[in-house]
Amino acid sequence: MFSGGVLLEALDPVSDFDAVYEQYRVRIYRTIYGVVLNEATAEDLTQETFERAYRTREEFRGSAPLGAWLHRIALNLSISHLRRQGRLRQLPFRLFTRPDTGKAFDRVDASTLTQRALAALRPKHRAVVVLHFYAGMTRDEIAVVLGVPEGTVASRLSAGLGVMRKALARAESELTAELSGGRER
Repeated sequence: MFSGGVLLEALDPVSDFDAVYEQYRVRIYRTIYGVVLNEATAEDLTQETFERAYRTREEFRGSAPLGAWLHRIALNLSISHLRRQGRLRQLPFRLFTRPDTGKAFDRVDASTLTQRALAALRPKHRAVVVLHFYAGMTRDEIAVVLGVPEGTVASRLSAGLGVMRKALARAESELTAELSGGRER
């Protein structure tokens, strides 16, 4: 994931930074989107990530790969954004209803359910799940990005997936009850 990247210290200040942007922008966007769950916000924070990286490029020490440094900036900006918005923890699952009828959708989009389950996670668990599944990073790469031991990454991933499983099971139960006309939970 991180190997073969552009060396930041060897870059021409402006033109070569475009190469960094092109190499990492999609992965950074996916990571940010996985945390904030909003396309426009993810686009804005992706841009802000690269602007901050450019402004602070002298601080990059090279002790970790460039991609890890960029992902760290992206996660910090994403979590700060959620804090400012008061959205670090979302409300519990709510049944998705059709506005015109108030009834449950006949077919619920799996990605919407996944996003809601992801939103239920604590930020430290969400970051690990997002980096693993959205950015495609291995546990050791996530450990470098987050600056934690690989065992911590494994336990956060396991805990996060457990919370998501429960949230998805709860949503399935709510949808089944709504579609069958019952109000059981």
